[in-house]
Amino acid sequence: MTTYCKTTVYPRLVLITLCLALLVTPPTVVSQDSPSKDKLIVETLLRLKRYDVSTNDNWKDAICRHLQTIRGTPRYLELVKTFSIRESIPELLELAISSPTDTVGVNAVGILLEFQQTVLLQKVIQGEDNARALAVVQAMSLGIHPARHDVLKAIVINTQLSRQIRNVAIKGTGTTKQGQQYLIDLLTTGRVPEELMFVTGTALFGSSDPDIVKAAKKLVALPTTANATPLPPVNELLRLPGDAASGKIVFDKNGTCIKCHKIGEAGKEVGPSLTEIGSKLSKEALFISILDPSAGVSHNYETFAIALNNGNVLSGIVVSRSDVEVVVRNAEGIDRVISVSEIDEIIKTGVSLMPADLQKVMTVQDLVNVVTYLTQLKTPPKDN
Repeated sequence: MTTYCKTTVYPRLVLITLCLALLVTPPTVVSQDSPSKDKLIVETLLRLKRYDVSTNDNWKDAICRHLQTIRGTPRYLELVKTFSIRESIPELLELAISSPTDTVGVNAVGILLEFQQTVLLQKVIQGEDNARALAVVQAMSLGIHPARHDVLKAIVINTQLSRQIRNVAIKGTGTTKQGQQYLIDLLTTGRVPEELMFVTGTALFGSSDPDIVKAAKKLVALPTTANATPLPPVNELLRLPGDAASGKIVFDKNGTCIKCHKIGEAGKEVGPSLTEIGSKLSKEALFISILDPSAGVSHNYETFAIALNNGNVLSGIVVSRSDVEVVVRNAEGIDRVISVSEIDEIIKTGVSLMPADLQKVMTVQDLVNVVTYLTQLKTPPKDN
């Protein structure tokens, strides 16, 4: 017993004494330009479980300086949360916006909710920058903090927000039984518009609760395919085997995909290039992109309605825009140059130029084959 005390307890007492001495050292002794000492202070506070540093500016300053050396890392988030460093709120927001689908961004939003920053998040979501708003909602939808539910539910029924943002909010809402029941209630009372039906059905059909699935199938009509067969829900399509070679034939022919997308040098550049799409989107995301293309229009591929002074309206992707002219590309890949003087108004529609009913020219197996083909289009490995 004596030996145990000498080898275990005594060194620990010495360590604690040294740690306490460091914490009470005057700030003039601990240089503010010493990252190693800042780190030591942080580790000492953690060891002694001194998590509340709100009344000690020296400790908080050391933590904040140390945080700047590890910004954007999981450790950064861990320390911000542990010591409740609210000075990091702006940085947390930017992390969420820059990495909305990564662990760091998702956890950053979780900490913002923990810090009761719902109003800040709502301000971004309701702001004029749709890309920033979408990023915040994406990060929130992928998180697990309970406070996100009320925020997402409000987004789902907010008709002032873009279709893309509401789609993402529906996905996030549909990840819990509580949220799924909320979506069922919206469907029952007719509060889900037609353009949001597909994503709502997809969220509900994947539920582990058979009662939710049963109710959803009564409320959401599944799209039909070329042979008038109702399309299975996405979670069922994912389980069907496909053939990539057959999928390429469908892509090039009756699927008409090659008319708007390029793979390598083949095809037209109306929509995004699909050369390496298998490295960018999951199999589920590919199905959704085909069946509900307006759910998440890629940046620079949003469709605009160009109202001309003569009463005509052109629809397409804005390829370029200047003070003199606007270049618009239509669904056939034809560019038209329009003088600014001819234009009365330019409106972003939020609707994809890609047809929303492509499944009508394919059978279920055709669709599965196309997605199987696309999943194999990946970034080639780098040479060592």
